[in-house]
Amino acid sequence: MKKILAIALSAIFVLSFAALMTGISQSEGQHSNSAISESASLLFATGSTESINWAGYAVTGTNVTSVTGSFVVPSLQTSTSTGGGHHGGRGGGLLAPSVSGANTNKIDNRNGGGSGGSSQTSYAAFWAGIDGYNSNTVEQAGVLMEVQKGVASYSVWYEFYPSAPVYATWTPSPGNHIVVYVNYTASNSTFVATVLDTNLSEKYVSPYTAVSGAARSSAEWIAEAPASGGSILPLADFGTVYFGADYTGSGTGNYATVNGTSGNIESLSDSFSVYSINMVTNTGTLKAETSSLSSDGTSFYVTWKSS
Repeated sequence: MKKILAIALSAIFVLSFAALMTGISQSEGQHSNSAISESASLLFATGSTESINWAGYAVTGTNVTSVTGSFVVPSLQTSTSTGGGHHGGRGGGLLAPSVSGANTNKIDNRNGGGSGGSSQTSYAAFWAGIDGYNSNTVEQAGVLMEVQKGVASYSVWYEFYPSAPVYATWTPSPGNHIVVYVNYTASNSTFVATVLDTNLSEKYVSPYTAVSGAARSSAEWIAEAPASGGSILPLADFGTVYFGADYTGSGTGNYATVNGTSGNIESLSDSFSVYSINMVTNTGTLKAETSSLSSDGTSFYVTWKSS
């Protein structure tokens, strides 16, 4: 993975390598017509940041051992789609991400109109996890949304990058409530990820897995525009995705344990840096906007603005 270069910016961060694959199935279930997506992103400033493929919240610190997240699977929106395409190349004082990984030459980067009813294939991923904000690994799990010819499909997955993503055999539906757990066990230096669909009473659990070089330096709750071949893929119009117990009613909010301190996003800001992230193109056009935290200190929503 090559790091992104920033021009006249003080900070550089490599972000998520999230979950998509085509051509060769490496899943337990069959996931068709998706792409490898090992995406990188640039964040800058402090407190409130901008990313070319992430929107949501991140907490940075040391010795992150657990992350819990919950969200409602969003529905495809078609009436607000405004067109789009890839956002590669130079612009806005930064370079587009450099993406590595097997099978990236298999991606079908179709051109076309909007992210709703057009012939263009678009994507969005919703997840919680450890690492990726300022490190070269990501331990994450969640739901992938893929839109082809105006039809959305959904897949549950986990990924311990740089290993390939792995998909569940069952699929969630829009409106379902998802709970994600990613945990690190110090005794054997392994990660485990769990995805629950409370509507379907389905559970998907990864094996305990060692991840070489995992920094455990951040926790995240993210809506993502995946990337492939050095370009950000079109962001599917998901409308608004809601994170946290205020919206899922599951009693499970967005929590993490960082350097032995456990708490929700807001309470962790007492001891660690918390970042609210908006997604923008590399020329600064807003793609997805993150709300402030609700009164419970953990819930928020991300609203699609453009592909």
